[in-house]
Amino acid sequence: MLGYHEQHKFTGEKVKVEGRDKPLILIVDDQATIIRIMTNMLQPDYAVCVATDGSRAIDVARNQQPDLILLDIIMPGMTGVEACKALKADPITEKIPVIFVTSMDDKHNEEVALKAGAVDYIPKPPSVEIVRARVKVHLSANRHRKFIERLAAGDVSDPEEIKKQAQEILQ
Repeated sequence: MLGYHEQHKFTGEKVKVEGRDKPLILIVDDQATIIRIMTNMLQPDYAVCVATDGSRAIDVARNQQPDLILLDIIMPGMTGVEACKALKADPITEKIPVIFVTSMDDKHNEEVALKAGAVDYIPKPPSVEIVRARVKVHLSANRHRKFIERLAAGDVSDPEEIKKQAQEILQ
């Protein structure tokens, strides 16, 4: 498993949870080629960690707390849908947005994936522009949600800090 400061096996990039400079994307696919393609699409704008099956994805998500997960449906052992349901049932990972990236390009599987808790569904082969755009949109929505949660919890009360963070979100 990718540890706190271990090197990413495809990129050599070190990833750490606390104080990371870039959003961390977890790519989950059993095909190394897809992992490489997706990693190349997302870097250098995002840090990337990977898992090759559903149960490993859950472990990585719990330990690394990625900002977003790109998940395949068809994998050996635990499927992507089963992994998504498990992630959404776990208080530690329930709020991490999941986007399915899969060759299962039909309405039934899309519906099943969305009902499992995914925020989006991208058919393979993935388009660079579509993947980047959807990742950006869902990361932005997640930042907004976190800010509102912090406001509601009273974690941010200084009017200047609230104004600064709200302006950053609006950019």
